[in-house]
Amino acid sequence: MASLLGGFAYLGLLLSAKAGANWAAGVELTFWGSSPADIWFTSAIIYFAWVLPIAILLVLLPARRHPNSNSTSETPAMPDWASRGLAAVLTAYNDEESIGPAVDEFVRLPRINKVIVVDNNCTDRTDAVASAHGAEVVPEPRQGYGFACMRGLRFALERTDAELVVLVEGDMTFFGDDVPKLLPYLEECDMVLGTRTNRTLTREGSQMDWFLAWGNLALAFLIRLRYWDRDFLGQVQLTDVGCTFRVIRRSALERIIDQLKVGGDYFSPHMILVALRNELRLVEAPIKFRARVGLSKGAGHSRRRALRIGFSMVHEITFH
Repeated sequence: MASLLGGFAYLGLLLSAKAGANWAAGVELTFWGSSPADIWFTSAIIYFAWVLPIAILLVLLPARRHPNSNSTSETPAMPDWASRGLAAVLTAYNDEESIGPAVDEFVRLPRINKVIVVDNNCTDRTDAVASAHGAEVVPEPRQGYGFACMRGLRFALERTDAELVVLVEGDMTFFGDDVPKLLPYLEECDMVLGTRTNRTLTREGSQMDWFLAWGNLALAFLIRLRYWDRDFLGQVQLTDVGCTFRVIRRSALERIIDQLKVGGDYFSPHMILVALRNELRLVEAPIKFRARVGLSKGAGHSRRRALRIGFSMVHEITFH
């Protein structure tokens, strides 16, 4: 651990030295410069020289760590998805271009009994297109990715008898045919999380570049520190906290649904933390990831927005 903090400190010194050299050379240093280089350099300083070391220290404080008995809990019973099937929840905000093909990918899966599209105040024809492709559209008036997720998950519990619930975005960044490869893990686990940090499975043009990949790896390590296991470097081996593709058992979702509170863009790590606090068994599996259809509304929209979401995630992980 000392070597990790030392590495961050060393990186901070290098970045600070670079900043000092630029300043001495008369280069103006601004936190939100207009060029991509300004934003990338400033983001690196903020994340690696200040935010992450401070967050790691806070997570390591005994008062901030929550012991978890996940590794010793009993193996859950095999879910009966053969007869009760799956429900797929797709969140959508002005995704008219992508929602039709996205719904199609899940409708044609043989085990999916219901596809639910959560309309989060769309101003285009997202709802009409989703309905035309066979989805049931559910409105969510509270604006925010987390609110849309909670609405869809609760609807799946209350209005379907699905044994498993898939949560995914309707922007075509994910592949519906990845669902079958996640299901076998649920014989031993309560929730399977997708990870986009695999170069082999990441398609050209996707939003997952070095900035998002490094940021997700760093945030994932914070969660691993918080729920520490010395043998496996964490009770859950996370690499991607921001992936919005996951499958959860009905019984597990029923345990945590009332504890899900975050309505913003950092809902994904919030759900992971709530699951760990309730001693659910989690596992991560690599999934394919491609360029989205239409404009991004999340972290891929801009570096500035990604940084704001990253700060929110750090706060959630540190103080949850």
